[in-house]
Amino acid sequence: MTRSFPPIVLFCDFGLPYTGQMKGRMAAEWGADAAWFPVVDLMHDVPAHDIRAGSILLAAHAGDFPEGCVFVCVVDPGVGTQSRKPGVVLAGGRWFVGPLNGLFEHVLRRWPEGARAWEISWRPPSLSASFHGRDLFSPIAARLARDGGAGLDGDLREVNARQAGNGDFPDDLAEIVYVDGFGNLMTGLRWATLGDGFTLQARGRALARARTFADVVEGSLLVYENAVGLAEISANRGNARKILEIGVGSGVKIIPETRD
Repeated sequence: MTRSFPPIVLFCDFGLPYTGQMKGRMAAEWGADAAWFPVVDLMHDVPAHDIRAGSILLAAHAGDFPEGCVFVCVVDPGVGTQSRKPGVVLAGGRWFVGPLNGLFEHVLRRWPEGARAWEISWRPPSLSASFHGRDLFSPIAARLARDGGAGLDGDLREVNARQAGNGDFPDDLAEIVYVDGFGNLMTGLRWATLGDGFTLQARGRALARARTFADVVEGSLLVYENAVGLAEISANRGNARKILEIGVGSGVKIIPETRD
């Protein structure tokens, strides 16, 4: 008989071997049923330690996944400290497991209605000081995927959902938040909030607005609405990162267009 479970989605600022260890811990939790649980590698290269960029990227991509799925999210420079709490957020019908350090701020803004949050009070028999992604978040995520939170009542303590975010984060960030393998520069600006009357500048260069790459001549820069709704700087058959010599954290300017 075919069984169906929601996917686990990995979102973190580290790759192998650590993501492999997390998958191993989830498989151990599921036991003989492990083959029935899909695990999706969304991002293993969120900008390192950058909680604010991670929050924007998570909210931009989470809508691609169905309700009921479980995100394991680890951008956690404060791991092991008393001030950073481990937790679970339910927003938009999706579960998010990870540090309550602001990483879930933008998903809470995107899906505020009915959002809930919990601090994880459960602790495994062995908890490393530096790898809660494996030891704490992965087992909780595995249990959420298996039974939707049933049986976790004694392991989670509900808190105000706003305590799971960071209200100081801006809605939009005029910076590069991600660079892909093609050298495309993803900004933290939602295209829908920019409207039509603007020019985007990077390193003093005004960028042509376009719908897609081939709307400009080969080798030319452009800014367009990418597939997750963010403003992205690219070059038609070129590498925008190399052309502009900028990367994650570099600022961009929004120049309102004036009319005579």
